Amino acid sequence: MPSIERLIGARLGAWLGRPGIDLELIVAQLREHGSVRNVATILRGAAGAQAEIEVSGVVAPMGGSECFGFTIRHVGRRLRQVPLVAHDTPRSVEQLTELVGRMSLKEIVRESTDLIERLCIEAALAYTSDNRASAAEVLGVSRQSLYSKLHRHGLGNLVSGDG
Repeated sequence: MPSIERLIGARLGAWLGRPGIDLELIVAQLREHGSVRNVATILRGAAGAQAEIEVSGVVAPMGGSECFGFTIRHVGRRLRQVPLVAHDTPRSVEQLTELVGRMSLKEIVRESTDLIERLCIEAALAYTSDNRASAAEVLGVSRQSLYSKLHRHGLGNLVSGDG
């Protein structure tokens, strides 16, 4: 935010995590256990920017109500040695599991399906010595479908012709 005044009085849920999900889960954990530590989520800026963060918090009684204290720490650089570009497909299970809390389950399943598809195509091409026709047969897809998938995964330039 350009100024602290814009944050004063604003709801934390407007900036923290996925709207209506992350903060409610954190508050529920606080009420049940009294504290939370290192919850991975995101912080959203007014212009749409996002930062990977960890939230720790405590709850304490204050008069007749509860008082919540939070520590928010930027961890984006620490979490990934190799940054994922917005359209880049994760290359490992570890990168997929890092998406929990940052993407919906539907989006993670789509990412994992793309990862498995790409790995199978790469394996089929290696098995067939980069023969696309044979790789399509091994995978049980048409050559046209394989070419489309090669293009979608950016693998078209990495392999030779039909051989």
